[in-house]
Amino acid sequence: MNGDVSVKILFLSADPCDGTRRRLGQELRDIKEKLQLAKARGNYQLEQRDSVHVEDITQAIFDVDPEIIHFSGYGKNTGELCFENKVGQIQAIEPEALADMFALFTEQVNCVVLNACYSEIQAKAIAEHIPFVIGMNDTIGDEAAIAFAVGFYKALAAKRSIEQAYKFGCVEIRLQGISEHLTPVIYVKKNLIPDGTLNLTVTENLITNPFIPQQGRVEDPQLFFGREREIGRIFEVLNIGSSVALIGEEGIGKSSLLWAICQQAETRLKRQQVFLDLNLLHDENEFYGALCYEVGIPESKGYMLSRNLRDKRVLLAIDNVGKLTWSGFTRQVRDQLRGLAEGRDASLRLILAASEPLDKLFNDSQDNGKTSPLAGICQEENIKPWDETRIRAFIASRLAMTSVRFTEREIVQLIQESGGHPQKLMRLCDRTYLRYIEGV
Repeated sequence: MNGDVSVKILFLSADPCDGTRRRLGQELRDIKEKLQLAKARGNYQLEQRDSVHVEDITQAIFDVDPEIIHFSGYGKNTGELCFENKVGQIQAIEPEALADMFALFTEQVNCVVLNACYSEIQAKAIAEHIPFVIGMNDTIGDEAAIAFAVGFYKALAAKRSIEQAYKFGCVEIRLQGISEHLTPVIYVKKNLIPDGTLNLTVTENLITNPFIPQQGRVEDPQLFFGREREIGRIFEVLNIGSSVALIGEEGIGKSSLLWAICQQAETRLKRQQVFLDLNLLHDENEFYGALCYEVGIPESKGYMLSRNLRDKRVLLAIDNVGKLTWSGFTRQVRDQLRGLAEGRDASLRLILAASEPLDKLFNDSQDNGKTSPLAGICQEENIKPWDETRIRAFIASRLAMTSVRFTEREIVQLIQESGGHPQKLMRLCDRTYLRYIEGV
């Protein structure tokens, strides 16, 4: 960052009395200390707002006019961030609401750090409007949260970019012997970075780790790898009029494969694609509302839904379909989906992602000799781990971006330890790659 630029950081903290207590004060003190000790300390201005109420957020941004906003506090596993109401209790903010707020500050805020549990959902929503957003893909303990903040701001104060500072934050967690270094995730939208902005991108001479583990589905086609054969097979099945269920263990890549198929649906299947993640829908009313909204028809269900879909041809992709067993959903949803998807020229063609076979997942459907409605129309495709050839191709393709080359012994060890599981392989490759970087 330029020496004559003062970067304003707004530190917001909220610790509702009925939430999980966190060492927010320690996090702020450590950030202040690292910025104060830095050679470039004159480049940073840190402003804080404690016990933040919802209505305080925009006022604080107006007052400070920050480039970086750091939130330290509490997050729910549904993706909501928790602020305080006027009596100090939890007041949750949904991702869409906070994202809409940040959309109004795109010209001044360059980076948002959400140092709170389960904040990745919020981070992803905000990243539609802000160039750099960091969130947490799981719970994060106080020690790990503080370590990440220390590493992040220590690197910023050493004139590193935000992307590089994120990596230093993750490494700081590892250096402290804490196993949560994969919890922080970063979203970068380079097209949102204004011309002449602060030095927020990685400079060419810095080494970029091609194996940084990504939690959740991979949506960037350049990062998606190793499922070309499965995609070809699935489109063959879809094109003959059958629906498909992708069955595989957690983390095997079902969600990423589901997303990749959707991106090709209009050209290879001549159908409008609709992607619904049941993690984001709480009951069947929300499900029907989301389906109708995405298709572009009036909100409806039952007969009226069938009527409104009559002239439509849709590939409906449902991720985490096992959530249809939760309270709020009835068998009638599955029955209607079957009815809408039966026949070669049906309004819907389904592609579902599940962690176990549909007959086992929906065992209530087997009463009185009946079979699962969805199992009856879906051909199941088992998503298996990568074989040795694909593992070697993956490692070679990622290392081609760098000057690092793994030894044959390391590659064999990666094959054996990962068992071909893509998520495990990525984490093991990350560990191996960092050994090379730390030795440079």
